Amino acid sequence: MLYVLLGLIAIQDILTGVFGAPSTVATALASHALGTRQAILLSTVSQFVGPFLFGVAVATAVGSEVVSLTAMTAPALCAALASTVIWMIVAWYWRIPSSSTHALIGGLLGAALAVGGPMAIHLNGLFKILISLTLTAPLGIAGGFVVNRLCYALASTAHPSINLIFNRGQIIASVFLGLTIGSNNAQNAMGVAVLSLVATGKLRSFAVPAWVVIASATLLALGNLAGGMRVMRSVSVGFFRIRPIHGLSAELSSAAIIATSSLLGGDVSTTHVTNMSIIGAGAGERLAMVRWGFVQRVLLTWIITIPVTGLLAAILYILLRTLQIQ
Repeated sequence: MLYVLLGLIAIQDILTGVFGAPSTVATALASHALGTRQAILLSTVSQFVGPFLFGVAVATAVGSEVVSLTAMTAPALCAALASTVIWMIVAWYWRIPSSSTHALIGGLLGAALAVGGPMAIHLNGLFKILISLTLTAPLGIAGGFVVNRLCYALASTAHPSINLIFNRGQIIASVFLGLTIGSNNAQNAMGVAVLSLVATGKLRSFAVPAWVVIASATLLALGNLAGGMRVMRSVSVGFFRIRPIHGLSAELSSAAIIATSSLLGGDVSTTHVTNMSIIGAGAGERLAMVRWGFVQRVLLTWIITIPVTGLLAAILYILLRTLQIQ
């Protein structure tokens, strides 16, 4: 069972890397600050390094503060991870810029409820996670808007060649953004990996071994190399025509929010934050620039992800328990 769980975690981590690639460099690609190969290389390297820089506060929150360790049996974890992977594959196939974080939290909640009912949920930890997931949306919009307006104020009398400076700034901002995204996303895999080790008796208490950090970072980086271009194109052109000033504004806003959340142990949807920052940057120039129909479809996906993956995880757990009894 441990090998099955680790295999599902590996798949989940790789798919998270696939979704993380567009979050890191979509704006730089759309505004022509980076070429495709440069963008993928930058995304891969930065997301590999990121998990080693920002600690394991998010991994601890995901693995031990949301659901009861006693409720997270091996079959429950198997159901939660299978639910997460199924949803991520469906979202990838239909080119939906979905959130792997929402999918994982939904899977854990659904499996825990199926095992122990409401008593298996730590309300304080769940509240902390839900607050961080919810607040980052308006913070992303506000951050992108404010940084965009600030950039316009500083460049109001500048020559059009200022776009070259914005593009160079995007490269630096993309590196920092990749580090923060890599840290936050990899910690989701770290958290469930340690949960699996505890559930199968390989660890007595919740602590993140060094090899788990290394494995999570490596698999996340492989996900960037394995794909992500389909969703990258969807995100980078779906909202509006992104120019260098929008890209820089969105990246600076996203990086600041994700880095702060990682250090405080607040799990966030990096896709959520980057997309909302792009919206804020566009709205900072003109509200009519944003294609709000596309935004509505993205928001609808985020809203339904947790209940859908939670329900699927509960059903899968019941099926697994039935098969074990038989």
